[in-house]
Amino acid sequence: MEQHTNPDFNGTVQPVAVFGADTLTISAGGFSLSLTIKAIERHWDALSHFPDRRARMELGALGERVNAFTAHVTAIVARGGILDAGAEIERFTVRHVQLTRRAWAMESRCMSWFVVGPARFPVDRNRKRQASADNAFRTVSDHTKAARAAVERIAFPHGAPGEPIRASNPDAPALIRAEIEKRQAAHAMMKAANVAIRSAKGKDVDAKVQAVVDATGWREATARRCVVPSQEWMGSGFPAYQLAGELAEIKRLATRLATIEANRERGTVEHEHNTTAGRLRVVENGDAARIQMFFDGKPEAATRDLMKREGFRWAPSEGAWQRHLNNAGRYSASRVVSALQGEPSA
Repeated sequence: MEQHTNPDFNGTVQPVAVFGADTLTISAGGFSLSLTIKAIERHWDALSHFPDRRARMELGALGERVNAFTAHVTAIVARGGILDAGAEIERFTVRHVQLTRRAWAMESRCMSWFVVGPARFPVDRNRKRQASADNAFRTVSDHTKAARAAVERIAFPHGAPGEPIRASNPDAPALIRAEIEKRQAAHAMMKAANVAIRSAKGKDVDAKVQAVVDATGWREATARRCVVPSQEWMGSGFPAYQLAGELAEIKRLATRLATIEANRERGTVEHEHNTTAGRLRVVENGDAARIQMFFDGKPEAATRDLMKREGFRWAPSEGAWQRHLNNAGRYSASRVVSALQGEPSA
């Protein structure tokens, strides 16, 4: 038995699937569905001695996947993501139910390997049907992964909190400067702690701890962990490799900041080329931190393969083939242009 209704949806993020009394009930936005074990067990009549058990397992798994996606969206919103949670949950649920029921229907065309031979059922046909059913279930799994990644991108277009700073982020220069300042302060504190430990003569641990507290302003517990490490072989204070690593990271961030600022000051630079693939526009998009290549229409397979070999990826949202804007990206773009103009690449 199936029922479809259209209740008002208030946008509240909550579990949308409930499985009980042999019935799975799903309600997400304007979509509502009830499926019973009795209604779907026919899909596994030729595959199992107990199709009702398989139906119970499938309904439970469908409900778990829908609720897991709902929980994922809830977590994104809690982290500050800008997202129409209700609409995304409804969109996922509708599509995921469609894909799941399609997989069930495709599996209903298959027969158990225990009966295929004795029943004189064409073995090759059954093998092809089983392969198609396996692909359908794989599509269900892939849909979950793709939908999770998609809502992350929508909620955090410039990267989620805690992720590396993206060059396309409008606030990237300010964020990188803040990160540099934080690391410089941490490096200075580590050096000060090492100096304080060396200045405290003798083996009096408490004296060394107090010296670190006075020099850094850290709490006593923090200073003591610095003076007395968890493993004796580690030694007191911060090792030279850690200090050197911090300096290297600060230098890397400073170089990246300079590159981003130079690209933005340069602005958008555009060139047009006549190639064997037609007119080609090469755009250095400083705001998006991408070097983009625009064709008039869809290029041929050989051209697409060339783009992929040179590190370019198709971006439907931009209508362009693009990669990160840096010297390597510029070099790859020049190789593409040369190849499409029939010139030997450098």
